Amino acid sequence: MRLAFVTMVWRDYWLLDKWVRHNAQYVDRRSLYVINHGGDPRVEEIAAGCNIINIPRDEVTVDLTRRRWDLLGGLTNGLLGFYGWVICTDVDELIVYAGTDGTLLDHLANSTAETTALSPVGLNLIPTGEGDVNDGVLNLHHNAMLSAKYTKPCIARSRVVYTIGGHGLVRGKFTIDPQILLFHLHYVTPDYADRMAQRKDIVAESVERNETAADPVSVGKRFWINWSNPEMIREKELSIFAQASELPVEQGFDHAAELLRAAVRHTDKKMVVDHAVMNKSPQRVTVPERLRDLI
Repeated sequence: MRLAFVTMVWRDYWLLDKWVRHNAQYVDRRSLYVINHGGDPRVEEIAAGCNIINIPRDEVTVDLTRRRWDLLGGLTNGLLGFYGWVICTDVDELIVYAGTDGTLLDHLANSTAETTALSPVGLNLIPTGEGDVNDGVLNLHHNAMLSAKYTKPCIARSRVVYTIGGHGLVRGKFTIDPQILLFHLHYVTPDYADRMAQRKDIVAESVERNETAADPVSVGKRFWINWSNPEMIREKELSIFAQASELPVEQGFDHAAELLRAAVRHTDKKMVVDHAVMNKSPQRVTVPERLRDLI
């Protein structure tokens, strides 16, 4: 059974290094596909030995996220002609096999789920520890929110059409697998402040370009909110975490998967896990010690 990994990156060097090293434990680097947005030489250096695809980055268009996921979905579908499974994630998302029998590859090879894709249980890591994250991400930050947003159908076995952000499928079915976890590292990177400052600059430039264009694109006032005001988004996540109930996962993530399945919604031919439903009764978890050395 052949497995490939796909991601797209712009400047996130620490995260890319983590993504490459982590996924290289599962497959040869030649089965890691890195879309280098802008042809950055440093990305090529970090991802040496991987399959690197350079694409231009002249400007950040209003519809960039849609373009990104059209590209990622298209590459995923093309690779499925040569691989049994393709795992497509953002560079700040890492897959961990939490089962006790065999490896991730064994688990996927033995899967009998009749589905377009598998979705891991999504865990949004919350920065709660103090120390050097390079000594072990989960040893330092082992608290996380059970997340609908990061319960993503990222492990494809047949043709996919991803929603924007890859959070759901269009005209496709995914199955939530309690033995596979997705850790979102966005808030626990050592260069978090620098990354957010760069994105705020991008928003300012893009808004000015759009507003002064001959034919500006109409967007909602909250369109750029995730990049233009990251502090607000982060504080909201920390507030929800503080109010969340603790969900025991020492014996496994089956109950977590059940809660996420109950929040699955089908709308306009789309299948997603509803973020608003999960936030009505937010759940947080403490990563079991047996998993903490895996990232």
